[in-house]
Amino acid sequence: MRLTLWRHGEAGSAMTDDARALTARGREEVVAMVGDYAAWVSASAAESVSLLLYSPYRRTRETAALVADLLQPQTKRADPLLAPGAQPHLFSEQDYEGHRHIVMVSHQPFLSQAIAFWTDDVTLASLAPGGCSTLEVTCFARGGATVLRHCADPRPLVGGGQI
Repeated sequence: MRLTLWRHGEAGSAMTDDARALTARGREEVVAMVGDYAAWVSASAAESVSLLLYSPYRRTRETAALVADLLQPQTKRADPLLAPGAQPHLFSEQDYEGHRHIVMVSHQPFLSQAIAFWTDDVTLASLAPGGCSTLEVTCFARGGATVLRHCADPRPLVGGGQI
């Protein structure tokens, strides 16, 4: 299965962590990354996204809505397993049977931990807000995936941004 792990966009402050909304810059960076990702998916003749999962926190819901607008997944839903504190070892490929292309929108440090664990590669850059990484997953065990594309930072995609 193809799995894209997506970090929510830049978020502002709020009374509680789960209520933090995307900033205007966060929305802009996510939209730029989604456009770039959609072009890559189209060029690689990949299957369309069948499942979009996201943490129930506001910033991930908002990021997922931006992703869904362009990628048009068949199914989308909040998944509490993607909330802060998520652990890579809690995921099983059996939970995603029938899906060939999945996008998960979540938080750090889970995303970088999952990428490092599933690919058995600790050298990849951590995902900045709005960044994403696409893996070909055989199984959700250490080394059970291969990196297809790693776009850790969306800033270069936005009008003259700098890393």
